Amino acid sequence: MCAELHPTGGRPVYGDVLAWVVDATVGVVVARLGGAGPDETLILDVRFAEGRYVDGEALPPSERWVLRTVSAFLAEDLVEGERSYTAAEQFDITMRAEILADALIWLDFVLDVDLPDPPDMATAQEG
Repeated sequence: MCAELHPTGGRPVYGDVLAWVVDATVGVVVARLGGAGPDETLILDVRFAEGRYVDGEALPPSERWVLRTVSAFLAEDLVEGERSYTAAEQFDITMRAEILADALIWLDFVLDVDLPDPPDMATAQEG
């Protein structure tokens, strides 16, 4: 893992760190599953290990924030994603910490989930 120095010479601000974690999560999902095609939208469904759907509204607020924000960026709804970042920066310190911790947990999970690598586009087009 590497970190760039913050432009002001100090530590990265909360929003920058949170955006990096969410962007990394979205990037891993797209890299593993492929991006949306023309006239398609990626939709994030979360399920329990046995296959039941997770009700996003029943999740704790910090997990719900991660689900909604990652979903917004997967759907390329940049306005909603940016609104989520702005809202997160206004939460109290405990909620901000919970959101960041949950975002890291989600990133760790998508890095470890057992999915096939996406097809190599050059190979897929030849076959």
